[in-house]
Amino acid sequence: DYSPRPTGIFSDDNISVGGSSSQSLRSITHGPHFTRRLLDAVASLRRKLKSLGGDLIIRRGDPLQIIPSLARQLQVEEVAWSEVPGYYECDQSERLKKSLLGLGDHNEDGGDDYPYRCNVHTTCSLTLVHPNDLPRDQITWQRLARPKEKRKKRKSKANPDNATPIEAAINDNGNNNSYSTAITNISPSRFVGMPTIMGDFRRVARTISSAPIRELLEEPKPQCIARDFSGLEKNSNNNGNNMGEIPSLEELSQPLLDSTLPLLGCLPEELIRKLVKSANEMPRNRDVDVEEQSMRQLGNFVQNHAASANRSLCDVSNNDSSKLSIPLAVGTLSPQQVFHCVKQQQKKLDESQDENNSTTANNNPSDLDWLVSHMEMRDFFLFDSFRHGPSAYRLHPTNQPAHKPNLPRQWLPLSSENRDQFSRWACGQTNLPLVDAGMNELLTTGYVSNRVRQNMASVLAKDLTLDWRLGAEFYQLCLEDHCVAANFGNWIYFSGVGGDPKSRHFRTVSQAARYDPDNGSYVRKWVGGLRDCDDVEAVLRPWDFREDWGVPIVSPETQLTWQDREKLEKTGRISDLRTC
Repeated sequence: DYSPRPTGIFSDDNISVGGSSSQSLRSITHGPHFTRRLLDAVASLRRKLKSLGGDLIIRRGDPLQIIPSLARQLQVEEVAWSEVPGYYECDQSERLKKSLLGLGDHNEDGGDDYPYRCNVHTTCSLTLVHPNDLPRDQITWQRLARPKEKRKKRKSKANPDNATPIEAAINDNGNNNSYSTAITNISPSRFVGMPTIMGDFRRVARTISSAPIRELLEEPKPQCIARDFSGLEKNSNNNGNNMGEIPSLEELSQPLLDSTLPLLGCLPEELIRKLVKSANEMPRNRDVDVEEQSMRQLGNFVQNHAASANRSLCDVSNNDSSKLSIPLAVGTLSPQQVFHCVKQQQKKLDESQDENNSTTANNNPSDLDWLVSHMEMRDFFLFDSFRHGPSAYRLHPTNQPAHKPNLPRQWLPLSSENRDQFSRWACGQTNLPLVDAGMNELLTTGYVSNRVRQNMASVLAKDLTLDWRLGAEFYQLCLEDHCVAANFGNWIYFSGVGGDPKSRHFRTVSQAARYDPDNGSYVRKWVGGLRDCDDVEAVLRPWDFREDWGVPIVSPETQLTWQDREKLEKTGRISDLRTC
């Protein structure tokens, strides 16, 4: 459903989790750039299934109604799916399990609310480490996270509340329940004891990864693909095509354009139209095998670019980023595939070193380790989302850590006083060159480097001190690689409302001087007013060189490190370069 939905963020002084949903600012679950990628993946999946003799059923609407209805029409024995982190996603998953397993209350007539009952199988294919392979008690988590830390010996006990309500109900029913199930537990109680600091979690993940990561599943054989769809009822919404038609991006984007309420309380209509128009104008891959393309992208990057990629740059278009976040987000690539591809290449490099008895800058196996490390970071955000449930979207930390005495931070709600600030930030009109360049790239392409994402987030959360969730929701609207857990997890991490001890505040002018080193080429590419500028210093600080440049949204001095402030006072410049 691509109609605007409540966000749980409230304007003016009502910023608590309570209140009626009608007062909540509204946004959408998936923006047009992500939808563009998703439609390409769905079209590719349908072609793949057809090549194996099957097909893909396409439906639009409420999955809690559609999936049980399809199960009944086709008389299936089991429905299987992969769990997705996110409060709404997990809530839908739990309700679907109850529906298919016939658990819960009955209706007033004493009948059954559930249209069809069958077996249920769930897994979690989005993470590198499977949830079932994680520690199951707090003591084990602590021992693996801090192996050198002395602690009293206590008997390790499994978490007593590990069973989800679904699993508990199945166990209680015993022989009265004739439907079997294999459910992966992703309830918050499953993750009790998991470290709140990313570094501690990654230490555990590396310990687990020393044992083999689960092997890749085999591609389904043609004889395993369903071919008989004669039981499907006629679908009036798809011109008589019982299998269903893949909707167009234009069709799915229309509710976004038709909404009478501004998204997130103040986003102008022109911005939404620009976002939709940009997505519709991007190249489409409807005739490409997207999974095969994703594997080629992975293999090419690992073999030819990963070891030398400068991932810290603002512009990563020259193979300085894998951009694997896109296929990972839409499910055309798995973290296990990344892991095994890296390990295979490292094995080849090891063998090559043994033969040549030398190590060079281009064949050192350890130069590829960062790709697996990024999968571990991603796992932290995904499991952290499962652990916190609805509180993952908290404005303030659940428990104030001892190492953060200055928290809680005073976040400003969206009010009449600062509505213009948020709108300027979102529209790329802050008059801070790096921030505006990043926002223009994001709106146009749906992608922006991690370096620039953090700089844009820093201005919103650390300089303007606006409710950080506004930024997370805006990224969700714009990103083509959007993942609920990764997006909100990164905002939590950067804004300082999670368990991580570091305080992050990026100085955008100094960041541009350091990470847009090619004469400010990234800023000049995405900020039209600076495209023909021939002085690097004027690209960094246009307010000091041009009378027609608007006032920056925050004081420019706040966007310089103390070293660059001293350099500017002594030499009158930040950059050592003179011309572009």
